[in-house]
Amino acid sequence: MHVTMKKNKISKYALWMALPVLGSGFMTSCTDSFEDLNTSGVQVNPNELPFSAQCAEPMNYCYPPQQNMFQFWTNLTIDLYGGYFMTPNGNFTNGDMGENRGHSGGMYENYYLHIFNNTRRIIADCDATNQLGLAGVMRIVQAYGTLMTTDAYGPLAYSSILSGEYESYFPFDSQQDIYISMLKDLEKAITDIKNMSEAEKLTLATFDSWCQADTELWIKIANTMRLRMALRLSKRESEMSAVGMDLKTIASDAAPNTLATVNKDIVIDKSLENEMWLMFNWGDCGFNANLVTLMSGMKDPRQPLYMTKNINDITVKEGETEKVVVPKNTQYLGIRFAAGLPGKPNSWSNYSGWIDTPNALGVYAMPLPIFKAAESYFLLAEAKLRWNIGNESIQSLYEKGIRVSMENELAYRGKYAEISAYPENAIEDYINGTTGQIDLVDPANQALNTPALNKLGVKWDEGATDEQKLERIIIQKYLALFPLSTEAWAEQRRTGYPRLFQAYVNESNGAVDTEEGVRRVIYSSNAYDTNAKGLEGGLELLNKENSSKKGISGDKGGTHVWWDNANKGNF
Repeated sequence: MHVTMKKNKISKYALWMALPVLGSGFMTSCTDSFEDLNTSGVQVNPNELPFSAQCAEPMNYCYPPQQNMFQFWTNLTIDLYGGYFMTPNGNFTNGDMGENRGHSGGMYENYYLHIFNNTRRIIADCDATNQLGLAGVMRIVQAYGTLMTTDAYGPLAYSSILSGEYESYFPFDSQQDIYISMLKDLEKAITDIKNMSEAEKLTLATFDSWCQADTELWIKIANTMRLRMALRLSKRESEMSAVGMDLKTIASDAAPNTLATVNKDIVIDKSLENEMWLMFNWGDCGFNANLVTLMSGMKDPRQPLYMTKNINDITVKEGETEKVVVPKNTQYLGIRFAAGLPGKPNSWSNYSGWIDTPNALGVYAMPLPIFKAAESYFLLAEAKLRWNIGNESIQSLYEKGIRVSMENELAYRGKYAEISAYPENAIEDYINGTTGQIDLVDPANQALNTPALNKLGVKWDEGATDEQKLERIIIQKYLALFPLSTEAWAEQRRTGYPRLFQAYVNESNGAVDTEEGVRRVIYSSNAYDTNAKGLEGGLELLNKENSSKKGISGDKGGTHVWWDNANKGNF
């Protein structure tokens, strides 16, 4: 009975949050009738769906295969802030740091509706029926979604929903408490998956779009996440130690059994829609100058696997005529973040595009990326640098990460870019390269030009400082993580690498510092409409955890989340 009550309460909360997504004006304000809402005709009871469908939804929505959700999930926020993508459509104000709450809620809503609502209910059911291995798999999926969301926003309503003790509102947890819960869940998941029954494995095979029922692979994902999280908290090591969680010990325990032991990327290959192609097709997404100038300057062989050259002529007006300054398909061109662009279409709409631009080779169904194995090597390299974990050298781990990324990206993206092999010696030349980022030169508006910020080449230098070694590791991890902006942006904020071009315009009205850039995503309008009392406490936690030195606090893009500690350097 207690489990059923908790399931109903979280279903009510997730549905309540989700309704505004279905159409503006559907509901305009919060009422006190959660029970009426729960029994209304609009609700689909998730328990009536096949178990495989219940489990598949949260897994698939870790990279949403639905166009509107995808655009609001990251494409109008984190994709821009993290330096991978930029919108050529100047009507999207987040692109100029003019925070749009309506465009900032997608990650929040996707998490509660499609991920947490399902995982929490499934975990409770599986725990109650002693299917602990299946519960462990869902705990990993839940932690994956929770990590993305807390890293974007900060405090979240979490344990209050899990407890089932609240009905009219849901208090928020601090980011530290959320991380503690996730780390404990991952540890339990590993233990329970190791002991999974054969019957559970047969059930797992009916829905497992990540690992195809390979339980050892699930354990490696969990360990990679534990290592990722331990390093994410590197500027809060003493605070974690004070609550009995030693980050070095967690990292040491996870390090021997990550995705680096199999070099396998985790992708969902179920012919779902990969909406990134559509974002470009709509003319609402382009490539960010930060990524383009890094790859161009370092002569990265993956560049044609990630992007096309300019998809049309770039012209500028001279008198009454249009002069072609960059002929079609001749240069890799990216758009500077916060460039003050006009609405689409414009010259920037013709810069570098998504591979297989016409979808002639089926890129719209390209497998959905969840985890890149190369990340494991860069995590291990930093763990060796920071805590002297493991016996392999930092240089060896760093170079293996580059090689694995090169191999896996070719296998993953090659057919859509019509590339079957890299040029001879291209990978070795890259690993031994000494050139850094090139200057940004914008052919459509020279006022947007700006000097390169990342001067280090790829080639490892054992005599470099620890800071320089970390910079190399993180930049190569950044390039290997593409297009997973949530993780890339989190690491960029944590370490400062790669350095991102400063905004040309800042329409935030003081909510974001131009030099620091965006530090977090602001909460969804739905959070205010559906859980105002809980959010009030969440903002108090956010302010308590904030370390901004720019006088910025509250629900603003310039406020720091807890692990983004401005009071401490990388070492």
